[in-house]
Amino acid sequence: MRGTTVIPSRSAAKKNEPQGGNAIEKTAQLRILATTDIHMQLVGHDYISDKSTAHKGLASIATLIEQARTEAQHQNRGCILLDNGDMLQGSVMGDILATKPVDNAHPVVASINALRYDAIGVGNHDLDYGLPYLDHIAAKLSMPVISTNLITDGPSALHNTALIDCALPSIAHEENEPLRIGILSALPAKTAIWNRHLLEGQASVTDAPETLKRTALELRNQGADLIVVLAHMGIGNGPPDEEDSALSLAHIPGIDAIITGHTHQRFPGMDHANRIGVDADTGTLAHRPAIMPGHAGSDLAVLDLTLKKSNVGGWRVIGHVSKLRSNTPETHADPVITEICAPAHQMTRKHLAAVIGQSDQSMHNYFSLAMPTPIGALNARAKARVVRAAVSGTDDAKLPLIASVSAHTAGGRGGPDHYLSIPKGPVLRRHIAGLSPYANQIWALRITGADLLAMLEQSASIFQKLDMNDPDQLLIDSHVPAFNFDTVYGVTYWIDPTLPVGARIKWLQYDHRPIEPDDRFLLATNQFRAAGGGGYAPLPSDSLAHRSDVTPEAALIETLANTDDAIWHSQMPWSFDCQHTTSAMLHTSPNALDHLVELAHLSPQHCGTTPDGFAKLRLTL
Repeated sequence: MRGTTVIPSRSAAKKNEPQGGNAIEKTAQLRILATTDIHMQLVGHDYISDKSTAHKGLASIATLIEQARTEAQHQNRGCILLDNGDMLQGSVMGDILATKPVDNAHPVVASINALRYDAIGVGNHDLDYGLPYLDHIAAKLSMPVISTNLITDGPSALHNTALIDCALPSIAHEENEPLRIGILSALPAKTAIWNRHLLEGQASVTDAPETLKRTALELRNQGADLIVVLAHMGIGNGPPDEEDSALSLAHIPGIDAIITGHTHQRFPGMDHANRIGVDADTGTLAHRPAIMPGHAGSDLAVLDLTLKKSNVGGWRVIGHVSKLRSNTPETHADPVITEICAPAHQMTRKHLAAVIGQSDQSMHNYFSLAMPTPIGALNARAKARVVRAAVSGTDDAKLPLIASVSAHTAGGRGGPDHYLSIPKGPVLRRHIAGLSPYANQIWALRITGADLLAMLEQSASIFQKLDMNDPDQLLIDSHVPAFNFDTVYGVTYWIDPTLPVGARIKWLQYDHRPIEPDDRFLLATNQFRAAGGGGYAPLPSDSLAHRSDVTPEAALIETLANTDDAIWHSQMPWSFDCQHTTSAMLHTSPNALDHLVELAHLSPQHCGTTPDGFAKLRLTL
């Protein structure tokens, strides 16, 4: 990885304004435009359902970018455009492209170059296809790709930092001079855990606050007038030393503005209200201007800074306006970006239209946060079959085989259409892609009964602590993503959400016998969960029994072809069991109303629709 690179801004309008006058103080206006967590949503298409989304992704964000740049020029503002990472992964298009050589026609490369970004930050998911792929992308881009706390062991096209010279239009007879902006980019520390299998021997992730303290000072010494941090991490809850928190980075001396992301939320706004050190109305973190523009192209960040330079000191921020511009269905898609992405878009749709199997039942995950589902059972069987074959004839084959599956693609921030549904009959490749949306390897771990109980307790933390006297309370804690909830097949257990977090699992059994802390199992899971992703405790490296080269997609296709291979007798490993009858509200897809018979044991009552389109079901636990 190279050090600091100095480049002229590609975004700012460079106008030859008349110079003159000797102002006592210099003032200027700078506009920072930013995107984050695009996740390969380039043209606004849900490839799993093969439907257009409400907006056109990066293609219509491009329209907002052009509008904001034009405004900046008319308002005599300097302007730069930044991205905060997680661009490369998130759709089947991204999975396919990662298997092909990277050239100038790659839709991410061509789109980013066409939009004239000034710098690109690295997100943790940008590493999901390996460092070489990211490096090939970076080498084709005409702006620096930056990750300050990702330290590669060898030569790389990535940069630690960058200095951007942004032209400032002259105002009120002030001298026209460039503004030198230092750019830093920080990954979450947990990236070293989540992507351990991809980073081993190639790169390391250093402590973000310590690294940024040092590099911010270095950039100042190199002449940076301002320093902007691309923080690919959530905002956090308050403590200045909180790990993986953009708020903790805001306390670093010399930081002038922060672009944050990773959690797919929006800032300013109610997503981060009532937090210490956070002003969710004006958009500040520890009194520094900040902004977070959602995910998948939902918003463009527009951060306007008012700058002042004294006769004896440097530039400083004296005011700001932090606003998100929503990417709506009415926002027109930029034809240039649409044309760039068209070949890959059509290739992806054609690839996913292939028939790869048959299903003798319809499957969906509308209720995956309230009960085990056939989709979960299919995923668990696929993992277990791979692991069973891999350990055959070894000592690990003697251990009881169990499997964990997460409740991904289950509403949440993805909205009421963010669910999986596979009709009875032909199964298409896009259905399978929906069952395995992440580039996760299948792993097998040796675990104890104590490990299993801890995993299940962590999983059960997705539920709010329920009150038996509040029938309108939400079942799910909205701050916990659905993919953090795991069901473990091969054992049986009850969950009681009226109990405190950490004490909700009851009657945990294997083969009708209580599981003891020192009992041993072989768990089929994925590398993200094995590494501690989602708040789960990572297990020691010697607990790893197998890393499979079989892709989740291949495993699922093979499992569909062997429907009579019943690994477990019970397809309902868990259910609710509260001390007293308790009601709670589940928000799910309106399409779930056609399947309420499957929830009959929870006495579902339809209670209307939320403002954002979810069906409200009152369940009796």
